[in-house]
Amino acid sequence: MTVQREVMAVDQDSKPRLSVFSKMEKMIVAMAKADNENGIVMRAKRNLFSDQIQSFSGCDIVDWLKRQYNITDVKEACYLATNLCQYGYIYPIDFKLSSYTVKYDRSAEYRFQAPYFWPFRKDGTADSIKYAIYLQKRSLRNKQKHGLEPYEQEAFDKLLKVFADKKEFIEKQAREQVRMTKAGLYFYGHQVTSVSEAKKQRRTEKILLDLQERAFWRVHRPRPGCIQTMEEGPKRYFQPSQMAARRRKNKDTYRAEIKFLKKALEKPKPKLSKVLESYLTWNEQYQEYDPFLDQNAALPSNPWISDDTLFWEANDTLVKIPTELRVKKWAISFFNLMKDEQGSHEFEVFLSTEYSQENIRFWKEVEDMKHGPRSMIEESVNRITSEFLSNNAPREINIDSKTLETVNRNKEEMKGKPESLRYIFDPAQEHIYLLMKKDSYPRFLRSDQYINLKEMAHNQPIKKRFFGFGSGKTQIKRQTPSPKLKRRSTSSEREANSDISGDSPIHSITPMHSYSTGNLKDMDMKQTPSSSRFLKGSDSSLLKRKKFNLLKVWLRIYNSFI
Repeated sequence: MTVQREVMAVDQDSKPRLSVFSKMEKMIVAMAKADNENGIVMRAKRNLFSDQIQSFSGCDIVDWLKRQYNITDVKEACYLATNLCQYGYIYPIDFKLSSYTVKYDRSAEYRFQAPYFWPFRKDGTADSIKYAIYLQKRSLRNKQKHGLEPYEQEAFDKLLKVFADKKEFIEKQAREQVRMTKAGLYFYGHQVTSVSEAKKQRRTEKILLDLQERAFWRVHRPRPGCIQTMEEGPKRYFQPSQMAARRRKNKDTYRAEIKFLKKALEKPKPKLSKVLESYLTWNEQYQEYDPFLDQNAALPSNPWISDDTLFWEANDTLVKIPTELRVKKWAISFFNLMKDEQGSHEFEVFLSTEYSQENIRFWKEVEDMKHGPRSMIEESVNRITSEFLSNNAPREINIDSKTLETVNRNKEEMKGKPESLRYIFDPAQEHIYLLMKKDSYPRFLRSDQYINLKEMAHNQPIKKRFFGFGSGKTQIKRQTPSPKLKRRSTSSEREANSDISGDSPIHSITPMHSYSTGNLKDMDMKQTPSSSRFLKGSDSSLLKRKKFNLLKVWLRIYNSFI
């Protein structure tokens, strides 16, 4: 199919009109001529709704096509007539037909569609609102004659859900159209000679309008299983009017293009090998912090493969003691520190000890203004200016005069433009960010606050359930290897470090791995060979005493972990 240069009658931003529709319209105009020589003869059928409704059969239109275009093959003429029916230029009177295939017989009767309902017309657009009004109008009329089919009722229910805010408008429009139809809008008083003839003509016009409307929507909203001939495909993201405006270039357009090309020439272009090398280095550096790549990064438990939520609680936005990996990540770059809300909070506490807290306060205020609501921009600009940039400000920041002049000039130029005011503090914010990165950030990493924070994160208290009771949280495992066991102490050291009175043989036992409180009942079965040899042959009283002392030791170990 070729495309004409002309744009279809909807508007200039619609898709171009295919030339095949113009050809089909000329063909329909030639068919509908009143003379019997060139047009199709219309015959009234007494078994239809009224004697005034005239129609033609499939044989009539196929014979006309063969005679008019010298077509010898009947199948070719039937195919052309079927296209006219599928695109809505002719329609069958009997809507119980399963398809719109035109056959070379007199089993089906057809009529010409009104030009108002032809495809790609300005007033005949088939949008969803009009379809909802049409279905609502049919539901308000006689259910026996105008009742909705099952697929139409399903489509109507979906449209009411989609246009829930326009439900009243749809119902009002449908009722108004039904009222106008009942009022006899199709009564032509100057053409009739009696009241009975006027009623008869009015009824005929109503029937014709119902048939035309139903045929129109059967083409644009076909039943399931039928071919959608009017489907236009995907919609445009850019309209033709926008593209035409872009094609119109002036001096400013060329200047902007030249400026962009100059910047592109000045921009350094690194080699692909260097880019890949830096990417691999970055990947190796951050791999241990990714729980999908390293299972140790998802300690104490992986929430993606278990129902334990302790990982999310330990890595919440603000916690009392952050995890060790979280604290170590702050030392990689200043960006990681400021991106983490916990890290920025710790950094703000550190800056308060150095009496430079106003820097990070200014940076946070500008970030909040950038991502805040539009109605609060002007108020935020005035508050930031009076608090950080004005003379004798309570929290005046340390910026040079050139940067301050740039900010003031931007403020005057963008006055009255709230969207542009969001970024007037960018020069000052960038200056403060670099100042904190190069000056305060290295001192923060060397400070006692950060060192103590790492030690606290490494030595977090471990909580476990006792005998199946409690919150159900699992143990927070260490993110570094456990320390080695101490060597066996001498007898003098054991006496000096003994916490239990008496010369208990328990102190001569080799140090054992600590057991959880859930398997205390298996403690006797897992003693070392040295303890078994010692306890072998002792009497019952001594054995009870040793068990009692051993149980006291395990209770002390358990209380120390709690």
